[in-house]
Amino acid sequence: MAKHEDAAPAIDVQGGKGRPTPKRKEREAANKRPFIVDPKADRKVRQTQVRERRAKEQQALLTGDERHMPAEHRGADRKLIRTYIDARTGLGEFLLPIAVVFVVASMFFNNNPNVGGLIVLAFYVFVLVTVGETIWAQRQLRALLLDKIGTSGLRRGWRLYATARMFNIRRLRVPRPVIKRGEFPT
Repeated sequence: MAKHEDAAPAIDVQGGKGRPTPKRKEREAANKRPFIVDPKADRKVRQTQVRERRAKEQQALLTGDERHMPAEHRGADRKLIRTYIDARTGLGEFLLPIAVVFVVASMFFNNNPNVGGLIVLAFYVFVLVTVGETIWAQRQLRALLLDKIGTSGLRRGWRLYATARMFNIRRLRVPRPVIKRGEFPT
């Protein structure tokens, strides 16, 4: 058998990596360091980041910019709910002012039980009509949501989100309404 002259020469391997292997104690000591180097400075940095994020969210709630809104207001379903509720005029948005009027009226007529009873009865009727109108509006909204988004796009809590928006006075709604009354989604 002939020896191959074109075979690669054997590599001369020198032992080691040029430094001693660190002891376990040294490695553990190197890994022991505080998670936060300077807690006071880190807290200030986090506070400024949180403040900036909240300012962006607040500005987005006022302008309707959905990219920077908080998570509970983002999404196609929430936008459709806001659009539908803001387009309609419901009794729910007048419930709080009318409740104040009924309380003041019942204070003035508390010595006459017949008038006071009628005031309380009228308020109860108004509340029941408002609840009925809210249920009716939710049924219409559900049909619209299923038509536009489908069942996969509906998140939990959409009824509560819609009801809370219906019972808010239009000027106090957050996110602010971006459409006028009567501009229903198509």
